[in-house]
Amino acid sequence: MERKERFALYEKLYFHELERIEKVSARLSLPFTVMLAIIAFLAFMLNSETKPYGFSIATYCFWLLFSLSSFALLAGAWFFRLAWFGHDDKLLPVARTIEDYYVELEETYKEFDGGEELTQQHFNNFLFDYYAQFASENAINNDKRSYNIYRSIVALMFSIFLAFAAAIPFYLHDHENSSNDKASTAAPATQTP
Repeated sequence: MERKERFALYEKLYFHELERIEKVSARLSLPFTVMLAIIAFLAFMLNSETKPYGFSIATYCFWLLFSLSSFALLAGAWFFRLAWFGHDDKLLPVARTIEDYYVELEETYKEFDGGEELTQQHFNNFLFDYYAQFASENAINNDKRSYNIYRSIVALMFSIFLAFAAAIPFYLHDHENSSNDKASTAAPATQTP
């Protein structure tokens, strides 16, 4: 493959990875929304107005599943953070910087034989190196982001499953307690003197 073709390929890959950054970043909205929903559901169960009635299998199952769901939620939040932060994306210098470099090359090579060709060659090498290096680094960052989004979604799916599993003993225990409250507050209909 000729250098000109490689230049075109690396340039295309560079801009492809820039588009991928935007697409991967847009995918972060799903795990964020799911995290908020899980937090709200777990907080509802935690802050519910049920009274503790001592130890039971339902209580034990609830706290076990609730704790596992919370742990999976924390794991999902950790992977979400890894997907969102900590990536140093590489961008080409601004146009003014590139133009200043080109002018500097012209000044450097103007007195050489074939100065224009040397200027163009070094300028093309400058862009070639940027495109090749930055396309590679951005691809690695995008792959890491995508993988961490995947891990976040998997952890959050476990958290959802465990939260709904925790809801079963939560509502069974709550239903038993309300039945016991109704039975204990029921009084005889009439009393005879």
